[in-house]
Amino acid sequence: MVIFETERLRVRELQQSDFQGLYAMFNDPLVMRYYPSTRDEGATQEWLDRMIGYYTESGYALWALDRKADNAFVGQCGLLKQNVDGQQELEIGYLLSSEHWHQGYATEAARACKSYAFEKLGRPYVISLIRPINTPSRAVAERNGMSVWKKTVFRGYEALVYRVDAKSEDAPR
Repeated sequence: MVIFETERLRVRELQQSDFQGLYAMFNDPLVMRYYPSTRDEGATQEWLDRMIGYYTESGYALWALDRKADNAFVGQCGLLKQNVDGQQELEIGYLLSSEHWHQGYATEAARACKSYAFEKLGRPYVISLIRPINTPSRAVAERNGMSVWKKTVFRGYEALVYRVDAKSEDAPR
């Protein structure tokens, strides 16, 4: 099911047919360098099943990104509920196949997810959890209007919590 489109991307629910694209992405050491490890087939299937389950549970999760021009699987981006310092937060997360890096797709998708969270879900703010050494993801968050709100430990790693408020999006520029 298509959730929305951007200028160059179709954003849709992940489905079983995305397994190979996810598996290839999760096994690329470049893509996974800021994660504890790559994912084998079983872990990839668990991830896919979890995302599909979240669609039923909350109506959103990480979604597939397809390039409109040729329908190529670019990666995933979307919204995830995260427990951060005992609070339920809504995170914009993104992970793209390395062959699609440096083309602005992550920023394009993250901005659209931010708009979706504010306009469709009525959220007052959204966050992104990023390890301090992950400068590419930090740059995407900053291009998405986010700034560091606080530091935390998330799943055993130091993380910067980037945040943008819906109110700041309404302000004249």
